[in-house]
Amino acid sequence: MKRPRVLAVGLSCIDHLWRVDRFPPVMSRTRASMYRVQGGGPAATGAVTVSILGGDAVLWAVHGEDANGSYLASALEEFGVGIKGVIQPEGAVTLVSGILTAPDGERHIFCFHGSGLVDQERKLGLNNVASFGAVLVDNTYPKMTQAALRAARQAGVPSIADFGNCANWHLAKLVDTLVVSEECAEEILGRNDPEDAIGKLRQFPEQVVGITLGEHGYLYDSGQGICRVDAFSINAVDTNGAGDVFHGAYAYGIANQWDHDRCGLFASATAALACTALGGRAGIPNHADVVRLLREEGKDEQGL
Repeated sequence: MKRPRVLAVGLSCIDHLWRVDRFPPVMSRTRASMYRVQGGGPAATGAVTVSILGGDAVLWAVHGEDANGSYLASALEEFGVGIKGVIQPEGAVTLVSGILTAPDGERHIFCFHGSGLVDQERKLGLNNVASFGAVLVDNTYPKMTQAALRAARQAGVPSIADFGNCANWHLAKLVDTLVVSEECAEEILGRNDPEDAIGKLRQFPEQVVGITLGEHGYLYDSGQGICRVDAFSINAVDTNGAGDVFHGAYAYGIANQWDHDRCGLFASATAALACTALGGRAGIPNHADVVRLLREEGKDEQGL
């Protein structure tokens, strides 16, 4: 069977992760029970997810010209992600996040945005972009993202966006499938009402829109009215990167030419399993593991 191929465009960064057994702290020093350093970022983690699931992923991103940038490149290659589209501007400093995970699995992120990570419009020939089954973007680098989305639309390649906030919202009108975080939906609507936000998010009539809701599942409208995928019951160790994994798995499904109901169910199961280990990439499952969970939950009727 032909391997699904996905182009991911956006953020690639370093994540330093700590897990604590008490939060908030009661004194100035709090002991961490676990620690891990790994690559992060919505587009990069989405690309890693595609690769682990069994697809081919290519990443466009910007790394610093530093040790962190070299580490990220090596880690991505180990996962089988193509990095010829990753640039390292001279003197640039890689974006780094400190992520604290509380006992309930929720995370708190402290981000240093680096420097010199120049956003550049890329040229992507139509023959090249046509070789992908899907284009996955976040909203970090607007010039680079816009170029990829326009090339995808011209070539007839479906696109999916991962928007954790409303930055560079003008890009939303270029995306076929717009799946945002609950926080982004609340920012757009002005209040926390996901079902009402669905209509507000849609940029054009044919656009598929969705909202990831963490423990409350996934809400979406693919043109047949609002539907919901309930969250899977798992023992959450760390929710960091779950949304990134969801989008990567969704893009994997789109590249497999699945319908949106199937993509949402598969992505929800993949993201749930990713929460069972510390670190947004440590728990990413392969395709067989996702199918096993769906069967255990009685949700594999779509022949995934």
